[in-house]
Amino acid sequence: MGCGASAQNPEPARQLVLLGGGECGKTTIFKQIQILHGTGFADSAPQWLPAIRRSPVRSMKVLLMRLVELKEQQYKAGFEALEAEDKARMESVEAAVAGTMSDTTLTPALAADIAALWKHPLIRECLQHSDDGTTNRLDLDDNAIFFLDRVEKMADPSFKPANEEILKVRDPTRTIETLDFQANKAKFRVIDVGGQRMERPKWNLTGEITAVIFVCSLIEYNQVLREDVKQNRLKESLNLFDIACNRRYPEKPIILFLNKIDLFTEQVQKVDLSVCFPTYKGGKDPAAALEFIKWKFQSICKDKNKKIFIKETTATDPENMAHILNSVYEIVLRENLAQSGFS
Repeated sequence: MGCGASAQNPEPARQLVLLGGGECGKTTIFKQIQILHGTGFADSAPQWLPAIRRSPVRSMKVLLMRLVELKEQQYKAGFEALEAEDKARMESVEAAVAGTMSDTTLTPALAADIAALWKHPLIRECLQHSDDGTTNRLDLDDNAIFFLDRVEKMADPSFKPANEEILKVRDPTRTIETLDFQANKAKFRVIDVGGQRMERPKWNLTGEITAVIFVCSLIEYNQVLREDVKQNRLKESLNLFDIACNRRYPEKPIILFLNKIDLFTEQVQKVDLSVCFPTYKGGKDPAAALEFIKWKFQSICKDKNKKIFIKETTATDPENMAHILNSVYEIVLRENLAQSGFS
């Protein structure tokens, strides 16, 4: 008889748990795995329509709120010069979003108003002025511009979401999501656990966890938590990494995804990493800033003999994620063998 798993005792799936703070990109990575190894979203695409259609509405609401806040400062002259048609559009959008976002319907008429306002120089100036990365930062989703550019297309009754829209829409994880799949001739189960503070008690998972994939958004160094505006998001991620690495799963392989590398490369050239870490002296150099963040995470691990596997990712990029995930499966299988006494 061979030494492999028999039909009566099939080899158990390697369990990978996705951890990280809110809006780090965990759920997008989970979606990528579902596209690559699961059934994709061909059958469930209509379920994503409400979240996708809410995205440009919420973004325009945020922009108009900032515009009103600064009306008596930067934009007084611009407001006075607004044509009646533009004022009517603003009032139309404000009326549509007066209730909760879940009650707002993206009609073709509302989409036309949003699209017209989105093209207005005053809105564009507001966006540019609020993108200095410090106290003026707007509470916009990472892909706000993507959805605002397509708002009229998405309001069309015949619109069907493609993978790109599903991958880019923000949809916080409220429950524990699992997906069983096969890759590299091995069985895996990936578990996505919510990253907001209220969801973190679920991190203490039962069952045999094979490896931890910890996701951190690189661009959060100048952002604060939605649930605690006094706490910097990157510092929160470092605290969470400490919990995952040193307390919850100290014996398990840790794969660190430094996510949104594409956005980080652009942002750090405008906003110095020192706004978060005053000891950082590398300036607005993306490579130096990235190495500093890697060092911050690596220094947290108390077991200095433990290797942290670090991957730079763009979770919304299918090609990047296919390559990264394939390397992750190889790491997990190799480490799993080593822990079993084989190498």
